[in-house]
Amino acid sequence: MQIVRQDAKVYFPKLCPPYLCTIIEYRTGRRINSITSVIMEFTFEKATPNDIAALTQLVEEVWNTIEHKEWFALYDINGYIREFVDTEKGCIWKAIDASTRRIAGIYIVTYPGTDTDNLGYDIGLSESQRLQVAHMDTVTVHPFYRGHGLQQRFTLLMERELLSGGFRYFMCTVHPDNIYSRNNMEKCGYKVMKTSLKYGGLPRLILLKNIPQKY
Repeated sequence: MQIVRQDAKVYFPKLCPPYLCTIIEYRTGRRINSITSVIMEFTFEKATPNDIAALTQLVEEVWNTIEHKEWFALYDINGYIREFVDTEKGCIWKAIDASTRRIAGIYIVTYPGTDTDNLGYDIGLSESQRLQVAHMDTVTVHPFYRGHGLQQRFTLLMERELLSGGFRYFMCTVHPDNIYSRNNMEKCGYKVMKTSLKYGGLPRLILLKNIPQKY
């Protein structure tokens, strides 16, 4: 499922109202054959246990479209979502197409706490700092809705939520070749701190964004 064909381009304005994007599609070539303008609006909601089946289906659909599966860690999708839907271990938010109520994407955040997989260990954070770490763990956007900046908008939304909960160190991992996710996170203020082997020996960049207590 694609928004545009291979012989078309999509342009997005650099500035637009929050959660609003305009898609301009046109044929490539010397003469423009057709122009279509579409407005897409999204709402962001915290997922509940009632969403588990739909969230699992979305992730499975996206997984089947991924070309570079080595960029991502394999896991039991349904079990992983169940573990973090509105629990003390994390939370999941969903982006909803306002016109169809279809789930456009999801964002999983985990609270590693004292667990050994806390990325704070990898960059030498103190015990007290590690308790303020949140993992910006997984973002999944359906192919139909790619190009709307949902990953960045999700990330900034989650940071605001996490700050109110006392978290100050936002961390994530990205495959070194996944320039798309890396660019998205760097645009949100994340910096590469280290390259390490994670998830059973997979190469990963470890990124950090620290927001001081005064904020």
